[in-house]
Amino acid sequence: MTAPLPKVERQRSQITGLLLVAALLAALLIGGVAYKQGAFVSREQVYFIADDVTGLAPGTAVRMSGFRVGKVLDLQIQDDLQVKVVLAVDAGPYGHLRSDARANVVREQLRPPAIDLRAGSAATPLSASDPRVAFGRRGTLTEIADDFRARVVPILDDVKQLTGVALERKGDIDAVLRNASALSTAMVGTAEQLHAVSTELRNRTRGLGEQSETAMLEVNQMLLRVSGLLVQAEKSLEAVNGKLPGMLNQSEQVIKQLDGVMRDTRTISAAAATGLPPLLRSAPPLVEDSRDLLQGVRQSWPMRNLLPAPPPPLLPIDSHDPAALRDPAPR
Repeated sequence: MTAPLPKVERQRSQITGLLLVAALLAALLIGGVAYKQGAFVSREQVYFIADDVTGLAPGTAVRMSGFRVGKVLDLQIQDDLQVKVVLAVDAGPYGHLRSDARANVVREQLRPPAIDLRAGSAATPLSASDPRVAFGRRGTLTEIADDFRARVVPILDDVKQLTGVALERKGDIDAVLRNASALSTAMVGTAEQLHAVSTELRNRTRGLGEQSETAMLEVNQMLLRVSGLLVQAEKSLEAVNGKLPGMLNQSEQVIKQLDGVMRDTRTISAAAATGLPPLLRSAPPLVEDSRDLLQGVRQSWPMRNLLPAPPPPLLPIDSHDPAALRDPAPR
């Protein structure tokens, strides 16, 4: 049998085990902290330029959509006293950043400041050679209250001044109110009169409308009558146009017969002038009657437009006085 270990050796082995367990726990703690800080995660760097970085420090959390995706890596002051803030962002969220990405510093009450990173919506991704994002600042409640106070105080001063002026002009305001009351009363009376006038005009307009409707009916009836008369006139004109060629033919035949009678009369007159002197004494009245008859026919409608101009009178007959022919001269 093996001899039991001394008590000191047992205590030494226990201490050694405890030390090993403590070292393992410390390594696990350090690894957990390193993992929490993103030591084992691939990260990319972006930056922005700010005028004031109060409250920011290396290690400040960077969030996207409410989740921690990185931290502030470094703060660098520039020659123009602006500050370059370098951010370390996980590779996965970094791939979603666009060219219009924006970093907003958020300072909430009772909570440490943080950076809210907005991915943007541009079509082009964030430049790999110059990964700069825009910078904005979201005011705290104190800043909002101060801004509100700075805006409201001038308004309150103006209201106070206006109130003082109103108190000084109270008598004038009372007079204005009395005048406004009298004016409103007069306007009520005027409105009633206008209502009465509009009612009367509406009644007259209704009467005029009825009269206009009656007049329109009468005009329509008159137009129907005129239309009937026009139809009858058109039919009469068609009848006249149908009969007019026959009348013109008959008139032409009459004219031809009259011309023949005139030629026969001239022939008989010429023969009688040489052979029958007594007959010549009675011929001029017949010739004059025939001339009068022909002249009347020519002047009648439609003969005056169809007959030719009268021929010149016969000199042997017209050159003697008819009375001399009837009464022979003594020998």
